[in-house]
Amino acid sequence: MKKLTKKTMPFIIALFLIIGFSGCVYKPVQEGELTLLSTQFGYKVEGPLGFVGTITKESVDMEDWNFSGKFVFPNQLCFYLGKTVSIAESYPEQIEIRLYAISSLIGQILLPRDKEVPVQFKIKASNDARFRVIFY
Repeated sequence: MKKLTKKTMPFIIALFLIIGFSGCVYKPVQEGELTLLSTQFGYKVEGPLGFVGTITKESVDMEDWNFSGKFVFPNQLCFYLGKTVSIAESYPEQIEIRLYAISSLIGQILLPRDKEVPVQFKIKASNDARFRVIFY
């Protein structure tokens, strides 16, 4: 009986980890949808995991673009890990914003309550900058 337990324990642990982190192992990269705003200088951004946000300038004289938005995760086991911003030094600048998040399918069962996570930062670029938002 003890031999059976020692041999099966690694399989039980592996099964637990696979189930616990399901949805985290592979997730396709998705590009966000940018829509020109009619009321402000900037764009509306929509993406996976309930992300809705904006990339705006307060006025055309300002240097900074404001990126502001939030994820509305479907459960408490989803996490926002951070962002990277790369700016190609061409004119107009090509700006790629990468947002990293982890989702968990098991969280739908264990902790199904929505979780809102805000994302805000500034980007220095010209008024003609071209944006691309990628969700990892």
